[in-house]
Amino acid sequence: MILIISFYRSLQKDLESFIKADFPAIEIDKAYYDMEGIKKIESDITYQLIISDWDSGYVNGLSILKKVRKNPVINGTPVVILTEKQDKESVLACVKAAVTGYIMKPALSQTIDEKTFYEKLRPFIEKVA
Repeated sequence: MILIISFYRSLQKDLESFIKADFPAIEIDKAYYDMEGIKKIESDITYQLIISDWDSGYVNGLSILKKVRKNPVINGTPVVILTEKQDKESVLACVKAAVTGYIMKPALSQTIDEKTFYEKLRPFIEKVA
């Protein structure tokens, strides 16, 4: 099962469409806020991949990543951060927190395009499938 954490419903919808088009059997769970995502991560559900947006005022992907890595039960779960942040400090913060993937999306974008999905995110999803 994949967990998508993003306040932007358009991003969640696009990701779900891209995933289901090639991997219809993969189950997808969604959270719209940091705390909702953290509750799901800390529940009894086993996620094989967590995809989190970083750029919303309602979701901070870095804080979610740090929570996952501190939890001994789920600290090995792959976490991919989607962000418009391109500054060195943001990238290094995620690397230091053991991010699995750091994918930059267009500035101020509330979604992800098909090319970015297929080139950068799909390899992580293939491992789940």
